[in-house]
Amino acid sequence: MSTWNIRKAGVEDLEEVVRLRRELMRIFGGLTDANAAAWEVATRRYLSTALPGGRFHVWLAFMEGKAVACSGLVPFERPPAANHLSGLEGYILNMYTAPAWRGRGISRALMKELMAFAREAGLARLWLHASEEGRQLYEKLGFAPNPIALEWTPEGA
Repeated sequence: MSTWNIRKAGVEDLEEVVRLRRELMRIFGGLTDANAAAWEVATRRYLSTALPGGRFHVWLAFMEGKAVACSGLVPFERPPAANHLSGLEGYILNMYTAPAWRGRGISRALMKELMAFAREAGLARLWLHASEEGRQLYEKLGFAPNPIALEWTPEGA
């Protein structure tokens, strides 16, 4: 059985990120042939500044030299709350594994990379909106339902 390699994406990976996001957006994001060209232009423009600027972090999983899965994190800051003094949080999005590569633990490995990064970056809370397919994985990793999303708080945060 092949193993995968995971690494944080940079601008040099822009086309791989666009390709995987395109697959995801066709399933969940309303992307159609009619709006795909404009979406790709806007996505490339966003990624070309957001990836190097740290506004969007992406991890890619490679199998047999090809990116087959991705995960994304948008860090942001809110005003401090009583139980969340730093205000630093992250929103997880674009969790996607190509169908042929599902069921091999790639999404779990991507999430663990993302969560380790969040701890190191001092993000006191991560949250996401889960598909029914993904919900079980996130809950096994410690995410708990709240009224609007699933949420995870690192130990000691």
